[in-house]
Amino acid sequence: MPDNRVPDDRVPDNRVIVREPLTGDAPWRGSDLKPSDYIYQLNDAELAELERLRVNLAARKTGLGAIDPTSVPLPRLADTIAQWSEQLENGIGFVVIRGLDIEGWSEREAGLVYYAVGRQMGVPVKQNAQGHLLGHVRDTGRDIFTDTNARGYQVRIALPFHTDTSTDLLALMCLRTAREGGDSALAPLQTIYNEVLASRPDLIDTYYTPFNFDCRDEEHPDGGPFYTRVLASMTNGQLSLRHNSGYARSAARRFVECLPLTEAQEELLSLVDLLAADPDIHVRFRLEQGDIALINNYAVAHSRSAFEDYDDPDRKRHLLRLWLVLYSGRELARDFDNRAGLVTTADVFDDGLVHS
Repeated sequence: MPDNRVPDDRVPDNRVIVREPLTGDAPWRGSDLKPSDYIYQLNDAELAELERLRVNLAARKTGLGAIDPTSVPLPRLADTIAQWSEQLENGIGFVVIRGLDIEGWSEREAGLVYYAVGRQMGVPVKQNAQGHLLGHVRDTGRDIFTDTNARGYQVRIALPFHTDTSTDLLALMCLRTAREGGDSALAPLQTIYNEVLASRPDLIDTYYTPFNFDCRDEEHPDGGPFYTRVLASMTNGQLSLRHNSGYARSAARRFVECLPLTEAQEELLSLVDLLAADPDIHVRFRLEQGDIALINNYAVAHSRSAFEDYDDPDRKRHLLRLWLVLYSGRELARDFDNRAGLVTTADVFDDGLVHS
């Protein structure tokens, strides 16, 4: 395994560091947003197209590998998807799609339709050692504090604001809500960057230095159980950001190859955590059954409140997750880019279409 004990102050001479406040739609504040700013209500023609798609895919008994934009076109949704993509890349960085009634759909049917919509936008990457292209966000009863294999999507405790490991676009589809709790919250990373710039400009350079991140006993394409990336990349006029304080601290604690976090790194992670949790900065909402959230993983961090489930296994909270590398994805600096997914190490590949 390569030695990733990299000093905090190693910033390449040619690095573009943003030292002026960011402007535009991406640095929003949750207190300024209205639901109409981010909720898209599917119209009758779009809903009819998705229903035809469900019937067609169910009859074909197809799997995920047979679905791509050519084999499963969605002409009615094409212009709408282009609008979503514009909002994701050049707007506030997220969209909540509402109106799809999946009551009576099987898990397989919902997964196929959701996956087909995602394939109009990008290529899914593997999310775990089993090779899941379609991830299942639900409580498995594991303890993330004592089980080094457990990941946030497998537990019911509150999750801090973070970006996901390996994706341009994070998509979440709600199959079932919890009995209580499980609300979503999103925080604008460019607003937080501006706040750090205003209050602690001495920490800005730390965004552009290497951090190690725990893969939670999954294997990263770089080799080994952790990976090393910077938190910010300014390329072609676009600032891309990441944040995952939990996995950064875990890597520093677990692996001898990783140096402890420096004082500046710890201060930056703590400050970003604090700012993201500010109710004036983040926006909070509840995903209802059939809702789909699309989130730009370089512009918006996400969180989830703790939840209590139903006793009936068939009523427990369940979301489907996609990690999508966009066809029109932005250019990223090499030491920021982390779009290759995770390595499949299980003996049998499982694309995740149906949860076992």
